[in-house]
Amino acid sequence: MLKLLALILAALTGVMTSQGAERTIDAHAYSNQTPYGNVATSSVKAPPAGYELFFLETVGRHGSRTLTTPNTEARALEVWSAAAAEDAVTPLGKEFAKDVKAFQQVGKRIGYGNLSAVGTAEWAGIGRRTAAVYDDFLQQSAADGDHIAVRTTSVFRTKQSAAAMRGSLSAAIGGLRFDPPVVDDEMVIANKPSVRGQAAIDQILASADVRTAARHVLERLYDPRYVESLRDPVDEALVVYLLYCTAAGLEADTEVTFADYVPLDDARVLGYARDALNFYTFGPGVAGESGTYEDAEPLLDDFFAELDERIDGGSSAAVFRYAHGETTMPFAALIKAPGSQTQVPAGEVYTYADNPWRGYVAGRLAGNIEWAAYRDKAGKVLVTMRQNELPVPFHEGCEPSVPYFYTPAELERCLT
Repeated sequence: MLKLLALILAALTGVMTSQGAERTIDAHAYSNQTPYGNVATSSVKAPPAGYELFFLETVGRHGSRTLTTPNTEARALEVWSAAAAEDAVTPLGKEFAKDVKAFQQVGKRIGYGNLSAVGTAEWAGIGRRTAAVYDDFLQQSAADGDHIAVRTTSVFRTKQSAAAMRGSLSAAIGGLRFDPPVVDDEMVIANKPSVRGQAAIDQILASADVRTAARHVLERLYDPRYVESLRDPVDEALVVYLLYCTAAGLEADTEVTFADYVPLDDARVLGYARDALNFYTFGPGVAGESGTYEDAEPLLDDFFAELDERIDGGSSAAVFRYAHGETTMPFAALIKAPGSQTQVPAGEVYTYADNPWRGYVAGRLAGNIEWAAYRDKAGKVLVTMRQNELPVPFHEGCEPSVPYFYTPAELERCLT
């Protein structure tokens, strides 16, 4: 058990800087499959004098997991087997099939799409830090008999994430009253790019940089002549890249990393391609279009509804929502959270050089957005936000009463 715990901690801290949970870095180019991490502490903004916390609500992505289906591994082995039949596998490539098969066993053992040990520790860590930074509020809520609402989707990994956070919260704060979890599949957002968005994706995937990186990855596994024969080398390289990314969140469950097959320089380029797919599907997207994020509007409405209910005397002290990257990315774009506020004009393409959107921030595993509401003795309410446990302002069109703190009426005006 101690050895397993050490492995989990090493896996989690490997993607973090020393500055805290909010400082996730992109050192390994995992895109939106970047593990969240589990550092010791996080921070909050102190409210103005006389204000006390009375309500907390969040939405977050499930933690690190196995591949959602066996299809990625099957596709990788299909391409490898065809190469082997032509005697076109490199010496390094001969090890690739062994690693894929070992990875398959992990997926079967844990269950495809289920949380890894790292994923469980990520949400337990969020619960531990939530208990630490909001200790007085949660202790008082327990004493007052207030309730904590829990919402998941019907997908098991969101329920696992909720259970992990509840366990660490309950361990830290005695007497918390959790309502039975409610399944809310309206949080499941299934988008596809617009015509203009798809055109931009196609242009990026056909770019020389992406094609070169794809070829570099595949030629580590297969002879160049075989790579040239593939119908879509970029697509096949992205399959290998997905294995590489997913393995990062399974470091406590397997020694397979796929790092030998995806050099970091190529991972950065393929990560950009992956980010582009998500940017035009679930992110800010094309200027003048809202199809990539408008389906998050019911979630925003629910944030306001739950806040209003608490202001009116409701007994829910907190609402914790557990969903998917396909939820958190559109929600961040809808509210123009930091990094998610910039669209790309039609006819141009998303690039790292001129757009701040990054999958490892907006869509990372266990990534979350939190609203905390404070109230003074006169009943005046102010709301502040954290993204991935980092205090952040609402977008520049919202006018704060004091830095980082906004009235509910102002948020209604600027976000809806």
